[in-house]
Amino acid sequence: MRYGIIGGGALGLTASLRLAQAGHEVRVLERESVPGGLASSFEVAPGIWLERYYHHLFRSDKAAIRVIEEMGLGPRLTWHRPVTTVQVGGVPYQLDSPASLLRFPPLSVIDRLRMAAVLALLRVLPSARLLEAVEADRWMALACGASGHGVVWRPLLQAKFGSQYRRVSMAWLWARLHDRTSQLGYLRQGFHQLYEALADATVAAGGTIDLGCDVRAIRRDGSGVVVTVSTAGETRDLPFDRVISTLPPHVTSRLAGLPAPDRPRPGSGPLSAQCVILALDRPLTGTYWIGVGDAAAPFLAIVEHTAMLGTEDYGGRHLLYLGAYRETGDARLSMTTEELVDLAAPRLRALNPDFDPAWVQTSWAFTAPNAQPVVDRDYRSRIPPFETGLEGLFLATMFQVYPHDRGQNYSIELAERLVAHLERDRR
Repeated sequence: MRYGIIGGGALGLTASLRLAQAGHEVRVLERESVPGGLASSFEVAPGIWLERYYHHLFRSDKAAIRVIEEMGLGPRLTWHRPVTTVQVGGVPYQLDSPASLLRFPPLSVIDRLRMAAVLALLRVLPSARLLEAVEADRWMALACGASGHGVVWRPLLQAKFGSQYRRVSMAWLWARLHDRTSQLGYLRQGFHQLYEALADATVAAGGTIDLGCDVRAIRRDGSGVVVTVSTAGETRDLPFDRVISTLPPHVTSRLAGLPAPDRPRPGSGPLSAQCVILALDRPLTGTYWIGVGDAAAPFLAIVEHTAMLGTEDYGGRHLLYLGAYRETGDARLSMTTEELVDLAAPRLRALNPDFDPAWVQTSWAFTAPNAQPVVDRDYRSRIPPFETGLEGLFLATMFQVYPHDRGQNYSIELAERLVAHLERDRR
C-alpha cells in the first residue's frame, strides 16, 4: 500500500520504518528541515547538535532504548545520576530519591515520612484508573497534607499548567511519578543521531523522506487520500492509499475539513512549550535540574545540560536550558530571544550572585505550540481513535499516549501499536 506519513518525529519515523520493513511504499512529509519533531535539534556550532527542547530517557523507557540499539547507537547511550532539585523560597533543595526526601529541610520529619509513604504507594500502584476521576491538586493535598502539598506539589503544578492547574487529573501525576527513574539516559552527541538513523533506515527500506514539506490540506478522492503539500513555494497533490497524521487532533481535523474533535474553550487547551538556551563561558550552578516552584517565575525548569553531560562534546561551552509551558495569549510567547534572556537574568543571579550577562556567549529561543495536553478528569473519554471521519486517514499523536506524558518513548510505542493495528486491519 502507498502510505503518507505527516510528521517526521519519533512517532512518524518509527511508523515509517515499520511500514517500509513490512513492504509498503512509504513517504514521510516533514515541515522542518531536519527530522525529529519536538525532539529535533539544531547546530550550536558546525557539526555539534543539541535538542531544541531538553530531552533525556529513563530506565523505564524500554521502547526508545530498544530502537536506539536497533539503530546501532547503543554504545553511545550513556546513563547518569545527576542532581535534581526543587526550589523552595528561591533556594534549591535536592529532591530526587527517597534518601533526599527524608533529608528535605523545608518539611518537618512527619511531613517527609508522610510524603515518602504516598510516593511509595504511587510507585507500586500498577494503574492510574483509580485516580483519573480526581484532580491531582486535591488528591495530593489530602494525601500529603497541606504543608507537603503546599511546599512541593501545588507550586510545581501551578508553574507548569498556569491557570489550568486545578483541572489536571491525578492520573497524569501518577504517570510522572510512576514511570520515572533517578538514572537518566542521553545519547552522547545528541538524539539527532537517532532521527537521522531512523530516516536513513526508512530510505534504505525503500521509503522516501521529504523535508521542508508543508501540508496544506487533506482530502479523499475516488482512488484514495490526497495530501496537498507546499515545498519551496511549489504546491502539489500527492496521492496515497492511506495517510497517518501525527499532528495534534484539531490540526488534522482542520486540514481534512473534519469537525474539531474537542474544541477547547478560551483559557483551556494544550500549552505551548518555550525554551531559551544559553551558551555560557562557565557553569551557572553545577546542578542538572532545578524545578522552579513559583508560578510567577518566567521559567519552570532550569536545566544545566552540561552539568550531566560535560562540555567536551560542545566545544567547551556550558549549555543551559530555561524551559516553560505557556497558555494561549501569554505575552512571553511573542518576546524576542534578547527580551527572554533579560527576563531570566534576575532569577539566574539569584541562583549565582556572580552571574553576569557577559557570561552568555550565544542564546537561542524556540517555541512549539500544542506541546503539552492538559490531562483533566474526562481526558480518557475524549482520546480520539486511530480512525478519523475520513476513510483512509489515521491519527497517531502524543494526545493518545494517556496516561503517560508526552515523550520519545511513548511516541515510539504508539507508532508500533498503530502499525500492528493497520496490518491487522489490512489482512
